[in-house]
Amino acid sequence: MPKFNSYERKRSLSGNELCVLAEADGSMTVTATVGEVAGAPAQTTSSGQFYADAGAAISRYADRVLVGAAADNPGQTSRDTVPTDWLSKMMGATSIGAWPVWGAQFSSLARYGSTGILGASRTSDATASRGLLGYVPSSIGVASWAVSDDTSAGSTSTGYAFYGETWRMAGADQEPCFGLELEAVNFGGLPTGVSTPYKVNVGGGAVGVQLGAGGGQTSGTSDAASGITFVSNPNAWQVGIVFGADALTGTNGKDAGYASAISMACNHAIEWHTPEVVSGADGINVGAFVRSTVTRRADGGRLEFADGTVSVSNIDGKPMFVVQTSASPDNILMVQSGTGTQAAGLYAIPAASGNGNIGLFPASGGELQISSPISGSGSVMPATVGGGFLHININGADYRIPLCTVEQAGG
Repeated sequence: MPKFNSYERKRSLSGNELCVLAEADGSMTVTATVGEVAGAPAQTTSSGQFYADAGAAISRYADRVLVGAAADNPGQTSRDTVPTDWLSKMMGATSIGAWPVWGAQFSSLARYGSTGILGASRTSDATASRGLLGYVPSSIGVASWAVSDDTSAGSTSTGYAFYGETWRMAGADQEPCFGLELEAVNFGGLPTGVSTPYKVNVGGGAVGVQLGAGGGQTSGTSDAASGITFVSNPNAWQVGIVFGADALTGTNGKDAGYASAISMACNHAIEWHTPEVVSGADGINVGAFVRSTVTRRADGGRLEFADGTVSVSNIDGKPMFVVQTSASPDNILMVQSGTGTQAAGLYAIPAASGNGNIGLFPASGGELQISSPISGSGSVMPATVGGGFLHININGADYRIPLCTVEQAGG
């Protein structure tokens, strides 16, 4: 019989090889396959190191790993193999098929409804491990990369660093479900400073989501296409973005408070694009936009909607122009610009029951002031007026203003 250390070494194992083992107290000798040994609960003690050349113990699995209920999946080539894990059963009953576990390098399905995968990290550990790691890392609970590097013609491969779906099944009407929830939990009091478009991150700030472009690279990168997109796939969103009434500091949505829902810098705009196709590009034309070019608060203004009014005010809230709303308007005021010799004007557009009147009403003690060129000052009124009479009502009484022709007025 060859000596123990002279047996041929196998470079890989199938898992069916037998091992002879003994109970810890030596009372019984048992046999088990290599696969059974590997599946036994592993208990190790930390080496206190992170890198292999410093003494850290590193486990390596070169192929696939299925954890929890994912281990029920046969892991075979054909996706159409009868699935045995619960997610593949659900996915296999849909039009898109059972692709998640079938195509995953590492898959973990919770068997008892608990958390499927957990990742966590602490900044205090990062600082304390400076000597061991050789640097102070960013503490990242879960990190993921998708590299889109297929340059072949006609490629259909798409990269997703993160992808998730939440499913609401028929009859599940008691609670909502979420594709993603991110919570900022602040135990440290209010941050130092205020987050603004010109200084986004402040000391001690707890931020729910930050979207960056470039990954911190210092060269070779370009601008990204967009920060957030909403698409139909194939269904639509009933609402794009919703702010809960009490979700923002400053108001609960029922008081007279104020809260900033969206904060943008000077020259940032909100655009509405047209459905026109230009040079093969859909929707490239901008049909309308709203933006601010204000550079000094003192020169700023605001637009506010209140019960019964729409007002344009200075930045301190002093109204400059107010539109009074009406529940049932039947006489509409239109403001129209002029072209060439056409005057810019105010026009009354009456509805079927409207009267077509336009009113100018100075406050008590005020007067109606008009700036206009005059001619024929001191001239005698002609016996007749070539232009007829202009109808006007002042303080409830009707009057007529004679309209002389240019020749009658002396030019």
